[in-house]
Amino acid sequence: MAKYRLLSDKELKLMEKDFIEYLVVNSITADDWIKLKKNDSEKAEKIIELFSDVVLEKVLRKSQYLKKINKDSILCFHYQSNQVVLVGLQENTPGAITKLGTSQSYNIDDYELMYSEKAYKEQRELEMYHMIEKGATISDGKLYKQLILLTAEK
Repeated sequence: MAKYRLLSDKELKLMEKDFIEYLVVNSITADDWIKLKKNDSEKAEKIIELFSDVVLEKVLRKSQYLKKINKDSILCFHYQSNQVVLVGLQENTPGAITKLGTSQSYNIDDYELMYSEKAYKEQRELEMYHMIEKGATISDGKLYKQLILLTAEK
């Protein structure tokens, strides 16, 4: 059973060179792979599962920040070595989050600033993956850093 999800056919196609290298490292030749897919699809699927886990684990290990933007909140996460830090904005006034992305003026009282820290209950990368499954995306951390400055001012 895969630790994460299977890479899609499109993702596998984009990573074809890496997948071939993965097969070579595991002593599977091109001919062996063709035979395996034809004669033992279950084993071929298992190899794709393992490759998918390797790829996703690598991406998650390199990532530090996730963000999730909803119609009424902005949540930014910093996945540190021992804990995850959440900083976010929850709107107090309907439509306030939407105003942030426009040139419309806004009032800081329209928002509630959120901040929390939580130790990991699972492996760091698994917790990140679960949050991605809930709609978060990997980010560069710029929005997190802007929001964390607001908490320092408060």
